Amino acid sequence: MIKCIRNLKIRLKLYILIGIALFGMLLIGGMSFYLMGQMNEMTSDIATSWLPSIDTARELNTTLSHVRMNELKYLTAVSDDVQETSLQYLHSEMDNMDTLLATYGELIDEEESGFYEDALNFWEQYKAMDEEMIALTKQNRTEDARAILDGEGEEIFQTLNGIFDEIITYNSEGSDDATEESFFLYKTATYLMAAVIIAIILVGVFFSFVVIRLIKTPISEIENAATKMAEGNLDVEISYTSKDELGILAAQVGRLIRKLQTIIDDENKFLAKMAEGDFTVDSICEEEYTGGFYPLLVSFRGIAEKLNDTMLQISQSSAQVASGSEQVSNGAQALSQGATEQASAVQELAATISVISSKVNQNAENAQQVNEMAGNVSAEMNVSNEKMHQMIQAMSDISSSSGEIGKIIKTIEDIAFQTNILALNAAVEAARAGAAGKGFAVVADEVRNLATKSAEASKNISALIENSLKVVENGTQIADDTASSLLQAVTGVNEMTDIIRQISDASRDQADSISQITTGIDQISSVVQTNSATAEESAAASEELSSQSQIMNRLVERFKLKGNLL
Repeated sequence: MIKCIRNLKIRLKLYILIGIALFGMLLIGGMSFYLMGQMNEMTSDIATSWLPSIDTARELNTTLSHVRMNELKYLTAVSDDVQETSLQYLHSEMDNMDTLLATYGELIDEEESGFYEDALNFWEQYKAMDEEMIALTKQNRTEDARAILDGEGEEIFQTLNGIFDEIITYNSEGSDDATEESFFLYKTATYLMAAVIIAIILVGVFFSFVVIRLIKTPISEIENAATKMAEGNLDVEISYTSKDELGILAAQVGRLIRKLQTIIDDENKFLAKMAEGDFTVDSICEEEYTGGFYPLLVSFRGIAEKLNDTMLQISQSSAQVASGSEQVSNGAQALSQGATEQASAVQELAATISVISSKVNQNAENAQQVNEMAGNVSAEMNVSNEKMHQMIQAMSDISSSSGEIGKIIKTIEDIAFQTNILALNAAVEAARAGAAGKGFAVVADEVRNLATKSAEASKNISALIENSLKVVENGTQIADDTASSLLQAVTGVNEMTDIIRQISDASRDQADSISQITTGIDQISSVVQTNSATAEESAAASEELSSQSQIMNRLVERFKLKGNLL
């Protein structure tokens, strides 16, 4: 029964509870109306039948006595007036008797009809007797009238009194019985109403207790589950089962708890896989993410996708860094090797220039000797005047070549300046890049460009030096011709003295210039050595960068990613 009540809707439970109360009220009201009707009927019977019959019988008795008294007054009247008055009263009382008998006839029931018929019969006899008595009295036969009155009249009188007494007794007993029955009905109604009220109260209390318990139990269980859920404990089960609203609510709350458990377990697995480096993970219960839960799944997928893309980019960047560092390393090694070769070439060039410088110094000494000898062969030098002009022109060419060498030296100085700037930029980029070291690629390119410029400048210097050598050779040839001429033209020595002096000064200037070139070449050699050291350092840094990129690749390989690694 309780199970059936449990499965009812709360509305129906309340309706049943209200129905029980209304049924009890209707039952009590119906019983009250019925019992009150019964009591009213009994009371009405007492008031309209039993008591009026008693009163009528008593009035009949009294009226009959009045008739008897007026008869006696009529018989014993001492005058005609008294007799006439008594007769009038007698007729009046007899009319009252007829009226009262008629009234009683309206009150009787079937059981009383015998009394009524007897009373009518004897009353008719009494009226006949009375008429006879009056007639005898009017005939002055008072004694006969008195005999009739005392004889037959007395007998009928007593009979009528007995009938009236029986009527009074019968109606008194009936009234008493009706009263007792009414009292019994009252007590029965009281006990029955009390029993019904107690039964209704017990049923109402029982059903109220059942309904309250059926409502309170699931509410308490749901409240306990909600409290535990609010505290973060999802290990909750709701055992209440029913088809009512609370059963549906309990089922939905249980479904919510299971959904939350499923989603949280899925998220824990999701995050655990991500913590292990698996970014290919996805939900295994996507169908549970409905309504407001679906954005949570979208967010987790977005996080996994972002981390996966980031790790892919890191992997690709590390691969590019590794490739770039390898290129930088190769370039730095090549640059170092080229710088070493340049340093060797510059050293050879410096040695060559030293030889040239010694030769130029020797030429200056020779020119000084020629100048001393010119005082003796001034006449012969006049013959060689034209040749000496050609020598002067050749020396001018040498001077021009020396100017070109100065330009080359300027270029070498610019290279040194750029190299210093490059070193500064490389330091700034290295500080910015930190462990990434991407700036080394730019430094490698600039160093490579500067190495190229240095090579071109070295080639130009070499060409110019070769040109200078040719010019010097030309000047030597001219000097030989001049010497031959001088041998033939000793007389022109005096004219050539000044020119020889100029040649001597020019030789000294050339020696100074060559000394400056030597100094510049030494500076170039120092710069080239610095570049070589920088290239070696760049190579070492690129190798370290390559090693770090490999470490980064190994770290990235620990993660399971979606997509192809470049």
